[in-house]
Amino acid sequence: MSEGQISPWLPEQDRHRLAVLGKLAEECNELAGRAVRCIIQGLDEVDPDTGRTNRAELEREIADVEACLSQAQKRLGVAFDLDRAAGKSRGFDRWHDLIDEAREP
Repeated sequence: MSEGQISPWLPEQDRHRLAVLGKLAEECNELAGRAVRCIIQGLDEVDPDTGRTNRAELEREIADVEACLSQAQKRLGVAFDLDRAAGKSRGFDRWHDLIDEAREP
C-alpha cells in the first residue's frame, strides 16, 4: 500500500479476544486510578470505602493486572518480551538515580 492510502480497519470480532482485551483495559484503568489516588491521598492512607490502605489496594490492582496479562499471553498468543522489560527496568533505575541527583545540592 502506498503512502496516503487508507486501509479499512475492521474491529475485532472474536468474542474471547474481545473479552480478554476488554478486561485487560478495565484492569489497567483501575490500576491507573489507584495509582492516582496514591499520589493524591498518599500511599499509606486508608481508603474509607474498604478500610484498606491505598498501598493494599494498589497491590490488589497490580495482582489483577498481572492475572490479565497472563490471560492475554495465554489466550491471545502474545509474548512477554523479557529483553524489553529488562531494558525498561534499567531505564527506570537510571531515572530514579537522576531524581536522587537532582535533590542533591
